[in-house]
Amino acid sequence: MRAKALIHLDRLACNVNAISQMAAPARLIPVVKSNAYGHGAVPVTRHLAGLGQDFFALARIEEAFELIESNIKANFLVFGRVFPDKLAEAIKAGIHLTACCEQDLKWMEAASGGRQVKVHVKAETGMGRTGLLPDDAPAFFSRLMETPCLFFAGLYSHFATADEADKSFAKEQIVSFRATAQSLSSAKKQPAMLHMANSAALLDLPEARFDAARPGVILYGHYPSEFTSKAIIPKPVMSLVAPVVQVRKVPAGFTVSYGRRFSASQETTLAVLPIGYGDGLHRNLSCIGEVLIRGRRCPVAGVITMDTTIVDVGNGPVEVGDEALVFGQTAQGQIPAAELAAKLGTIPYEITCAITQRICRVYLEKSPKFALPLLLAVDNSLK
Repeated sequence: MRAKALIHLDRLACNVNAISQMAAPARLIPVVKSNAYGHGAVPVTRHLAGLGQDFFALARIEEAFELIESNIKANFLVFGRVFPDKLAEAIKAGIHLTACCEQDLKWMEAASGGRQVKVHVKAETGMGRTGLLPDDAPAFFSRLMETPCLFFAGLYSHFATADEADKSFAKEQIVSFRATAQSLSSAKKQPAMLHMANSAALLDLPEARFDAARPGVILYGHYPSEFTSKAIIPKPVMSLVAPVVQVRKVPAGFTVSYGRRFSASQETTLAVLPIGYGDGLHRNLSCIGEVLIRGRRCPVAGVITMDTTIVDVGNGPVEVGDEALVFGQTAQGQIPAAELAAKLGTIPYEITCAITQRICRVYLEKSPKFALPLLLAVDNSLK
């Protein structure tokens, strides 16, 4: 018996359908970077492609290569910078590439081998991470316009504060982005699409949707933050569960795990779960986290170790083989990933992305409330 991440593909479908309806007429570019936020990039992307999505965004060129090698037929945009050693292969594969400076264009031209290069220009509007700086724009766009092999596939930017309560800076970014686009209105080459909206902007800034929107965390069932609206109600796609592998009745005063931070106040029942920080369950949830067993919340007892977590079941019923829900939603109830994130002072993105390769992903086509789900596939390799 082992811990596993249940990936509810029916919920993924519900989410993408709701997002598509909200974003229309803009198309979607689902973000499947970082192993689809921990859910498994190949199965998730393949399922979304089967639902009609045909354009996906990733952070690194290796992520795009993995999807292409898995025979997924779609367009792929890489946000990160691609260096000359990978550019020729990327261009040959038809991958959409990001350019932020004139050097990127020089590299792309040199690696093109006469092929068309699909270029998405990232404009710096306030994120301050990567992007074309205003002072560099004249020389950059001159080269883009005058280089025949460079196809102006898109112009985009990224929000810094769209998930905050105060949207004023996000709106300033939209104004800046529009100005950049407008400055190109009479240029020799026009961007084939404009895209800027992330999950938060999809919810709260409809003016940012342009030709396409890039849903990320909301696709997987989580709001970007507590400050975004609830314009749609996404369903959590991942449920992390672990079996009870041992049950122990212990007396008052019994201590648990490293540092003996838990001491039983009275006779109680402890359940041993085969999951720990080596699987991505954060050690800082020690003594403050909870799991669901038979629909009852059971607190984490003591320090979470690399491979094992102990929970206090109290006087409640529990048997070896019972399923403990760490986060997500199953027939026995739910523990939102956002709840764990709040306890840790982080965001739901990190909770799902942290789940390691030791956790088997089990892909479920159907997850009805009172019936066993149909097993689609078991993926041990995170692909």
